[in-house]
Amino acid sequence: MRKQALGIAIAAILFGGNVYAVENVENYTVTEIINDIKHKKVTAVELVQAYMARIDKIESSKKGFNAILTQNSDVIEEAKALDKLNDKSSLSLAGVPIFVKDNINTSNMPTSHGNEALKEYQPAHNAVAVDRLIKAGALIMGKTNMAEFAMFWDTLSSAGGRTYNPQDRTKNINGSSGGSAASVVAGYAPVALGTESCGSITDVASFTSLVGYRPSPGIVPTTGMDYNTLGDTIGPLAKNVIDAATVVDVMAGEDQKDALTHGHALTETLVHSLNDNKSLKGKVLGYVVAPFGGWTAEIAITPEISATMQKALDELRAQGAIIQAIHISSDWWTEYGSGSYWDATGKEDYFVRTEAKIPKGLKEQTEPFDVLNYGDLIAKSPKMNAITKDWLSYSDNKPLDPKTFNEAVESRVKFSKGVDKIYKEYGLDALIYPTVSLPPAEVEDPETLIDPNQLGTHCGWANFTGRPVISVPAGFSNNFPVGLSFLGKRFKDGKLLGMAAAFEESTTHQKLPVL
Repeated sequence: MRKQALGIAIAAILFGGNVYAVENVENYTVTEIINDIKHKKVTAVELVQAYMARIDKIESSKKGFNAILTQNSDVIEEAKALDKLNDKSSLSLAGVPIFVKDNINTSNMPTSHGNEALKEYQPAHNAVAVDRLIKAGALIMGKTNMAEFAMFWDTLSSAGGRTYNPQDRTKNINGSSGGSAASVVAGYAPVALGTESCGSITDVASFTSLVGYRPSPGIVPTTGMDYNTLGDTIGPLAKNVIDAATVVDVMAGEDQKDALTHGHALTETLVHSLNDNKSLKGKVLGYVVAPFGGWTAEIAITPEISATMQKALDELRAQGAIIQAIHISSDWWTEYGSGSYWDATGKEDYFVRTEAKIPKGLKEQTEPFDVLNYGDLIAKSPKMNAITKDWLSYSDNKPLDPKTFNEAVESRVKFSKGVDKIYKEYGLDALIYPTVSLPPAEVEDPETLIDPNQLGTHCGWANFTGRPVISVPAGFSNNFPVGLSFLGKRFKDGKLLGMAAAFEESTTHQKLPVL
């Protein structure tokens, strides 16, 4: 955490800043802040100071969650400038504080990717998504900790150490967007940005009792983000569906530098669309338990999580949904589910396409000495764990391999056709499943990566098809939160969010910890 940022919070207390004017700031939602700023019930400065005081109090204690890598030292001045504007009607997120995952570029804060050697790596430009948030009046509070280079289902990095789960410090918060989830659950901001290839938003939402939304790739530009070319995208971690939709509405839209966005601009806002579709009556939902996308396990779901899911299915039926039990045969898996879905080279392209100030002497660590590569980062990151070193070493100085990349694309196309067949056969509006169908791994040693022991993710259903997915709180199992995922149709995100919002509003499953 930047010392000057902590100093702002302390100075505000000492020198008369109205830090405690906002009571229970941790309970605020995006929608409430927009309304209260509009009606002058609170100022942006009051909000920011209250959040900063809360962060300082919790994160400086022995029971802090290690959620934040960098705080924005300019945010108070930015809030003051916002408060001075007489007309904020054109600013759809006026005064809304937001944290950003540290693989999304910010021009006034480093972007470390969770890597020790990149703690001072300073991009020259904001990511397009960040620029759009700022132009809408949002206040970027800082950057959050993440799994190093977003590679693991466990938020541990050489830059920031382990992020703990505010729901239960002894349990895995999952990854890779754990810092963003923890910042919302702990009440440091009402919403935070994550990124997801496979479960990095939705899995952590499940483990923290949040809403996690991975939009259809192509809705939110990835320009200025360190992304996996096989299906990565930016999405929010929020307290409710409408807050998530509100933030994505601002970030959405075509971007010249992101070809995936071309021709995929929203025809109406997600908020408007979800309100039009906020009903489960007559919707056909296919319930499946088939973890796919991560490590394999001997069992697919525990009896306790299964019981929680059955209660959620009953609640969906009570809202008029038609539940279809989906059994996927071994023949289906053989025809559609076999293949290689990932490639592991060409990842260093991020450093080539990003204009940035590189820490002095970093790129000279290993050959070639005129470019930044993973070998340099390994050499300058003594806290990096062995698994991360192995994965980065494999990709070091290796350009994209067309053969393995095309094989991964072909596997995804084949899998997508199989999923399309399921939707057509059952007449589905959405496929639903436990976001993570096995309980969280225990945090036994804070410095040990527990990723291989975190089983049960269903993230491949979205990532390998390019379909949008949203995880919403569905209850608790053994006093730990469980998420229910809705998998929609490509670029029909508004309809998907409408179903998720209808479930959310008919239940009271979200439970955030009192800290």
